[in-house]
Amino acid sequence: MKIDSEKIDQGLPKSLMVEITDPAYPGLHPVRPNKPLNIALGIVIGLVVGIGLAFFIEYLDTSVKTIDDVERSLQSPVLGVIPQNVGLVLEEGVDSPHAEAYRVLRTNLLFSRKDDKLNTVAVVSAGAGEGKSTTVFNLASVFAQSRQRVLIVDSDLRRPTLHKMMHVTNSIGLTNYLLKQNTLEEVIQTTAVPTLDFLASGKLPSSSLGILSSAQMKDLINELKQRYDFVFFDSPPIMG
Repeated sequence: MKIDSEKIDQGLPKSLMVEITDPAYPGLHPVRPNKPLNIALGIVIGLVVGIGLAFFIEYLDTSVKTIDDVERSLQSPVLGVIPQNVGLVLEEGVDSPHAEAYRVLRTNLLFSRKDDKLNTVAVVSAGAGEGKSTTVFNLASVFAQSRQRVLIVDSDLRRPTLHKMMHVTNSIGLTNYLLKQNTLEEVIQTTAVPTLDFLASGKLPSSSLGILSSAQMKDLINELKQRYDFVFFDSPPIMG
């Protein structure tokens, strides 16, 4: 048994119990994060999400941006295009580019009439500050410059502004006539243009809806249609 034990000890390797057969070396690149792969995936996913979001926002957008959008939404032709931030035609002069835009609108209005007796125009807008009163003033001025008798009626009894453009008083006007406080000759004011007259809103009543839908207002419109070639009404904003 002693001899066998010695033979076993003699057969054992004389080196260490653990031998390094494949030494470890530091890697040249990190295992993670894989920057090229992450960048590529980020670009692809970003493009897909961005394009999808753009189409979704476009789908939700119901605003009107072009003339075709207006005609498609309202089923009505566009009679004219007025630039933004226009001034007053009487102050800029008849040769200004803005005056030409209103002359185009005037011509299209005249050609779109189905009856020559249709000589009253009411200008409305969705909200305040969209240029409704400026459009009424400039359009009426262009009509008056063509030697036609024109009257501007400020029937915006919420926020009248035409009297400020005319540089006249608003103490007497439409409401005074409808309430039978003054005659029509007393409330109509003349302007610097001989063929252009102005009827201010007058003192604002507590209920503008009732006074504008009265029989007196209908009689006034019929009377003005007989006196003038064209009558322009500045109306309150629809959203108001």
